[in-house]
Amino acid sequence: MLIDIRELPENTLIESDICIVGAGAAGIALAQEFIDQPYQVCLLESGGLDFEEATQSLYQGEHIGVPFQPLGESRARYLGGSTNLWGGWSRPLDDIDFEYRPWMPYSGWPIPKAELNPYYQRAQKVSGLRSDKYDFAEWEDALKELQIHRPPLPEQIETYIWQIVPPTHLRFGQAYKAELEQASNIKTYLHANVVEIETNDPAKSVTRMQVATPEGKKFWVSAKAFILAVGGIENPRLLLASNQVQSNGLGNQHDLVGRFFMEHPYLQSGEIEFSEPPVLYTKENIKVGETFLGTALGLSKQIQQQEQLLNFCTRLVTILPDWVEAFNSLKFKLRGKKGIFHEAFPTITEGQRYRGNTSALEDLSKVIANLDRIAVRAYAKLFDKSFYTGQSNLCKLHLIGEQAPNPDSRITLSSERDRLGVNRVQLDWRLSPIDKYTIQRSQELIAEEFARSGLGKVQIELTNDESWDSVVGSYHHMGTTRMSTNPSQGVVNQDCRVHGISNLYVAGSSVFPTSGLSNPTLTLIALAIRLADHLKETMAKETTNGEKVPVSSSHHL
Repeated sequence: MLIDIRELPENTLIESDICIVGAGAAGIALAQEFIDQPYQVCLLESGGLDFEEATQSLYQGEHIGVPFQPLGESRARYLGGSTNLWGGWSRPLDDIDFEYRPWMPYSGWPIPKAELNPYYQRAQKVSGLRSDKYDFAEWEDALKELQIHRPPLPEQIETYIWQIVPPTHLRFGQAYKAELEQASNIKTYLHANVVEIETNDPAKSVTRMQVATPEGKKFWVSAKAFILAVGGIENPRLLLASNQVQSNGLGNQHDLVGRFFMEHPYLQSGEIEFSEPPVLYTKENIKVGETFLGTALGLSKQIQQQEQLLNFCTRLVTILPDWVEAFNSLKFKLRGKKGIFHEAFPTITEGQRYRGNTSALEDLSKVIANLDRIAVRAYAKLFDKSFYTGQSNLCKLHLIGEQAPNPDSRITLSSERDRLGVNRVQLDWRLSPIDKYTIQRSQELIAEEFARSGLGKVQIELTNDESWDSVVGSYHHMGTTRMSTNPSQGVVNQDCRVHGISNLYVAGSSVFPTSGLSNPTLTLIALAIRLADHLKETMAKETTNGEKVPVSSSHHL
């Protein structure tokens, strides 16, 4: 059932068994696990069904460390959460990401990857992904049938595989709206913003949550178990802002809430020229049966250990000849005009250079000077499909690295408050020397191996500190409520329960002890499903024989 909380009388108390805060990938995956279960679930979503500026503005904050994307633009605050923004690239974390690495401070997860593997399989289904294969060898024969071959790479260099979530499941709010509406035991409240987590006096358990609409109407939610699933920035924000009983915030006895903020540092730097067109690495959304794949070059576990590197990959984006770029630029400026030449040249894609600073006349001059090439390409596209490949041997390197956990990279509260009275966040994103070393050295290793094997030539541009001015995040916010068995080393335990609080849990990538290299969504869904199983088991034990589970209700205080 979907309910706009603004339609309820102010001061209504909503009672339930389980309260989930946030209807993004983690929150919706959790709610799904409880459909038709003997528990009443309250799912609170800050926004509505579509983007609303007033609600989105609650995300605004400041950053004082490494330059970062505007905080109000890096997430989406309506049903489906940030799945409304992502491209669907999915991949489990690697084995090494869970392991203790002596060269990486604060490394190691309190659970092995083997424990998460069954939940990865269930997360695949939630994401609409048909296969659980992520090793290149498992796809090699099918790719060869499509005439897509991997060059003879040295063993130190690996081909990383991603699966891409299909359009049917890409936007979780759209994909699961009907199920949430029809579920008799799930009530999804829209425009419901949690502004305070209330606890008993010693802060050993949560009693209720205070909720407000964008207009400021107040409500309360009580439950047996509460789960924060609002992302790597908002999860610590809510814990820190709930400071009525513990002045430094909930779960923050050791000053760890908000610390260890991690991203996947990303920058475009360097070029690689292959001996042959690298179709495997530059073709977008490779379709193998019903599955779409993405690829990148990475380094083996052995070379990471030998060189004491973090995880790393580089994606390749074709650099088109100037005359092709001029044609694409002119086509863009004259968009809407269809014809033979529009069909001969693909649309500009992300990462390809766009001649946006040139005039149409300059582009036209370049096109006229290369009409012979354009005519050949157009003919090949229409009449000789085997001749036309649309590929170039020259590619730009898009470098993506793992970030080491760093307690000084953190989320804190600023003195500024949003329209609901909650302190806004201040992000101090910091990179460590090993983060930069990983990207620099990994690129050098790939260059050395390509030169040695004759596969191609890599041009490296990372030479000094100024080269890092263009580094950005990948919109992957992780680590700020990290998982640990020891309360002095993290915020939640291995079951994602906040240390010291009996009924408060955290879902999402904020619990990651390390970031790995993979996009975090598939892993956070797997962890959410694992948490749902834990709660089912825990609540079943708490229910005595013959005791009826309370039915959710709401009433006016």
